[in-house]
Amino acid sequence: MTDIYIFKKKDLYYGFEMDGHADFSKENDILCASLSVLSINTPNSIEKICSIDPKYMDIDVGDGYLKMMIDKVRDVQTIIKTFEVGIISLKKEYNKYIEIYYKEV
Repeated sequence: MTDIYIFKKKDLYYGFEMDGHADFSKENDILCASLSVLSINTPNSIEKICSIDPKYMDIDVGDGYLKMMIDKVRDVQTIIKTFEVGIISLKKEYNKYIEIYYKEV
């Protein structure tokens, strides 16, 4: 099971945290790969598309874990919302392997 926390304050996104392995399939875990791509692509896109220096992002990575928080909140809303759309789409398809939570920060 992968737990995903999306950090918001009112309508502003501040980051996200993903923890755990999807364990969808031992042979071909397309779900785990999809979650990994979304989580890694989000900070990369913030850096490249929004031209935000990584020093403004607090990123923590481990086995089955990625947490990203950002200081320059207004500049990254579309990218983090895109992450949310992708996660929600995967949740609809693989409901028993993903939980999504929203945390007020």
